[in-house]
Amino acid sequence: MGIKLSVSSLAFLFLSFANFSSVSVEGSPIAPALYVFGDSLFDSGNNNFLPTLARANFLPYGTNFPKGATGRFTNGKTVADFIAEFLGLPYAPPNLSIHKSTILTGLNYASGSCGILPETGSRLGKCLNLKEQLDLFERTVKSDLSGQFNNSNDLAEYLSKSIFLFSVGNNDYLNNYLQPKLYNTSKRYPPPQFAQLLMDDLSHHFEV
Repeated sequence: MGIKLSVSSLAFLFLSFANFSSVSVEGSPIAPALYVFGDSLFDSGNNNFLPTLARANFLPYGTNFPKGATGRFTNGKTVADFIAEFLGLPYAPPNLSIHKSTILTGLNYASGSCGILPETGSRLGKCLNLKEQLDLFERTVKSDLSGQFNNSNDLAEYLSKSIFLFSVGNNDYLNNYLQPKLYNTSKRYPPPQFAQLLMDDLSHHFEV
């Protein structure tokens, strides 16, 4: 099964926010699930389970978050958390924290310090690059979600109505291209070519 993210899902997200004042979040959720991908802007604790220096499971992180320092790279909620609240969904838990139960309201695959390119952030330790995050999502669909629906059409409908949220690419500059002593990408690619490389890789991940 290939991963094909619906453009309509992303468009629905923006249209929903455009009508924020007229939509009630009480009662049924606006969408069945929220699946989150990206870097430290969205990471809700996946890096807690990885051998990396890029962690945020200690104070002052989480100072203003109800559960304290959970691994979010912020003192409070992430943008993904606010979007979950707007959709009427619980916060998407980090995928690496789920071992036995199947979560139908969405999961968070984001990993701090990582990016689109596999080498990005590697000097800080292990992180989940975008391909690895999408591979984990595909595993979730095949191994966990498929058994929760009567047939493939029901599963496809569930996925088509779910929201997929991405924030990725900044670390490919901060933890890669702009560190010439650690990575050679700035020697191999002029800025326009490097930007095109990221766009091409990103497009490829969304197509396969």
